[in-house]
Amino acid sequence: MTEDGRRSRILLIALLAGVGVVIVIAVIAVLTRGTPDMLPAGTPQGVVQRYAQAVTDGDLTTARRYLATETADTCDRIDPVQGDSRVALVATKETGDSARVDVVITTVTGSGPFGADEYESDGSFTLVREGGEWLVDTAPWEFTICAGGVR
Repeated sequence: MTEDGRRSRILLIALLAGVGVVIVIAVIAVLTRGTPDMLPAGTPQGVVQRYAQAVTDGDLTTARRYLATETADTCDRIDPVQGDSRVALVATKETGDSARVDVVITTVTGSGPFGADEYESDGSFTLVREGGEWLVDTAPWEFTICAGGVR
């Protein structure tokens, strides 16, 4: 075997080993990523977290329980949300019996040779307090489960 042939072979082995290391690190990262801590249920951000989790899980019955009465009453048909999304809390502002929870939504679509495609967008949930409980009045489109929108 020539010197150039050995170098090519060593380079190929090193490249394959590098790809293997990246794959192992990616698998470890996915397997060790835990679930987020649950926020207090009686807070606007806790309600948004539970609502978003129910929507993401496809549990539309539970998600509907977090909708404000007027919103739920105008929700004739519930459509499941497509795709995989994650929500990160940015800020919460409470004013009397209403609240706004600002979030960053990461949406994961498809898969390619380098992994899934992701994009981020800003969104806001508005909540109202009914009977002492916070309920979702409006949601970003990525988490809208009622056909025709949430109000």
